Amino acid sequence: MEIGELKIFLAVAQQGSISRAAEELHYVQSNVTARIKQLEERLDTALFYRKSKGVSLTPAGYLLLDYAKRIIRLTKEAENAISNPAVAQGRLLIGSMETTAAVRLPPLLAEYHQANPDVELNLITGPSEASLKRLLDYQVEAALVAGEVTHQSLLAEKAFEEELVIVAPLETDPLEQANLKIMVFRAGCSYRAQLENWLQQTGRQAYQIAEFGSIEGIIGCVAAGMGISFLPRSVVERPHYLQNCSLHAVPDDFGRMTTWLVRRRNEKTSKALQAFRDLLVAA
Repeated sequence: MEIGELKIFLAVAQQGSISRAAEELHYVQSNVTARIKQLEERLDTALFYRKSKGVSLTPAGYLLLDYAKRIIRLTKEAENAISNPAVAQGRLLIGSMETTAAVRLPPLLAEYHQANPDVELNLITGPSEASLKRLLDYQVEAALVAGEVTHQSLLAEKAFEEELVIVAPLETDPLEQANLKIMVFRAGCSYRAQLENWLQQTGRQAYQIAEFGSIEGIIGCVAAGMGISFLPRSVVERPHYLQNCSLHAVPDDFGRMTTWLVRRRNEKTSKALQAFRDLLVAA
């Protein structure tokens, strides 16, 4: 197998479409089709199921996918180790929680861009669980997540310490609402899990859940009296939020959570990521 074939295979697998893979790779679609067919003939097995719209991996394809990712990653590591550029450059993908991206990162990213103009840094926001999955699947180089990180293939370093508070409508006792509804991010969010744990510990077994994709949506609905949420104080302790919401502290067992910078353990750290780590330590 050739690296070029594996890159084409990986693009088709990730896009779920030969035409989209060809567009991503800037290849003619017939060339991509032919290379995939050659690879299947060489391996004497089908790697994709052909469907009316797109393709999907066969069991053999899923097996090759893991190897392809590792081989391509190791090839890139070898190239980086040999070339060893003097300055950070290239593309850096970081996974992050929505709250961290909104409050903690903007000044750091501005400083990072000024110090490392040759790096194209992109954030992919989502719940901690989703960010860790992206990291393990080599979709990001590092991730900022909350909660305990136990996967043996990952290395976690402390980035921030957050105080979490109950966010409620003005003049409202969070535990006195008759039909309690919690405004939270989708499943996999560490803050959501912590809030549900706290509610169970305080005897509130019955509550409704409303999922949101943004901080503004959550706080807007809390301010409108729909329910409560659980967010870092650094996010909500702002004048335009405090005019419409009240904040309530909880015991440290539930109200303290560390944000971790997580990366793959046995992988060479790029200069771009090292510069990002150094900036977090200095913050």
